Amino acid sequence: MVSNVLNPKIAAFCTGLLPALAPPQLPAAWAMALLVLLHIALTVVWLGSCVALLSKARRVLEKPQTRRALGRTTGVVLIGLGLAVAAG
Repeated sequence: MVSNVLNPKIAAFCTGLLPALAPPQLPAAWAMALLVLLHIALTVVWLGSCVALLSKARRVLEKPQTRRALGRTTGVVLIGLGLAVAAG
């Protein structure tokens, strides 16, 4: 949640897009509070899901063979992106 509080994109989202999505039948303050609470709930569910998935995958991700494969794959992808940027 700290990363959301310190993220300027979240501030722009909350001030720029949320008012357009607010239900017109509710008072503005209540509508915004509802949308912000919904955003918080979705963030908690998303991050909680990521934590649950990664905690289950931890045993596999800590294996030296997996770490080596991930390192090599990441290296190839970064080299490919670097070549694409240099070429274009």
